[in-house]
Amino acid sequence: MNLVIRDIRKEDIEPIKAIIADTWNAKDFIEDDGIINAAVTMMFISPILNKSTFGRVATLDGEVIGVIFGSRVGEITSYRLLQEDYTSELLQLLNLNDIERKVFVELTSMTNEAYSKLIRGKEDEFQGCLEFFAVSEGARGKKVGKQLFNELISYLKNTKTNKIYVYTDTMSNYGFYDHNGFVRLDEEVTVFNLPNGKLENTNFIYEYKL
Repeated sequence: MNLVIRDIRKEDIEPIKAIIADTWNAKDFIEDDGIINAAVTMMFISPILNKSTFGRVATLDGEVIGVIFGSRVGEITSYRLLQEDYTSELLQLLNLNDIERKVFVELTSMTNEAYSKLIRGKEDEFQGCLEFFAVSEGARGKKVGKQLFNELISYLKNTKTNKIYVYTDTMSNYGFYDHNGFVRLDEEVTVFNLPNGKLENTNFIYEYKL
């Protein structure tokens, strides 16, 4: 087995989308694969690429099994260059039926509102952010995540970062942060009204001091 940690390339975006969809448990909310792709692209890929100044993937025998993105204030957001034309994804979301549109709008707006509340008054305390971090289900427990995280920490130390934050939630593997030197600052509960019932999700903000 050949594990490689390297910079992110354009051809990695599709497997990264698959990891995001799996981490997000997208099939619990949306059945159509095209809609999942559009939602993941517009909710995650586009904003992550816009903000990030650092990115790495872990590959095992050539297959992407983990990804980490981070940002450092004042550094160049070079991953914007990996973005493509998202017209088809936007059209897919615009053509959602009423129920699907309600779910999508509720998920995005309520999550963004929760994160805005969590960061309020703390915006100037941080020099960076862990924008996104996930490993595929089959790679968990093999210290792939730790290797990716160490790459980000090395980058942040080289850019003289003192403190970063990360948003996470109970739909994600937030326990990683509890066991790797992060401190939980606050939490915010959101309740989504989905077609098959209510879903409660707790959003967290953590800090990490370098």
